[in-house]
Amino acid sequence: MKRETAFIAAIALAAALPACEYFDKSPTTPAPSPSPATAALSITVAPDPLKILWVCPIADTYCFGSLDSTVTVTETAGVGGRVDNVDFTVRDSVLGIELTTLHLSSEDIKAKAGTNRIEPLGKLAVRPIVEGYPVKKDVPRPSLNIDISVQLTDDKNNVVKQTKRVPVALIG
Repeated sequence: MKRETAFIAAIALAAALPACEYFDKSPTTPAPSPSPATAALSITVAPDPLKILWVCPIADTYCFGSLDSTVTVTETAGVGGRVDNVDFTVRDSVLGIELTTLHLSSEDIKAKAGTNRIEPLGKLAVRPIVEGYPVKKDVPRPSLNIDISVQLTDDKNNVVKQTKRVPVALIG
């Protein structure tokens, strides 16, 4: 019985040996993180949803909408760049058609924000104000969305585009 038990133990030990691994415990130098290949953008808007105020003068056949918001563009990958433009495209959310676009060039952004540059992992806030958007008084106010599109040329000469759709709530 002793021989049989020893034989079974030897086989069990032999079967277990190939499963063992050698772990090297010598210190290693961590590999540096790869640098990002291109910038990445994130867009936030306040308030969200946007709020449009409608004013309907008694003596006029039109109502006029006004909108005040702050759009913040954040670079999230670690590559800075210059904002080429920001477009605010107003769309009828029911029909899906474009009604109008407010285009801010790089120079417009620089004039409004003091710079058109976003540093790596930095932010740039722009405050577009729309006043007097006309809608005939005798038709219902349209249900609107605004597409905010940002184009940036990053420090590695990549053109990066990001768009965010924001609903518009009616006031007044």
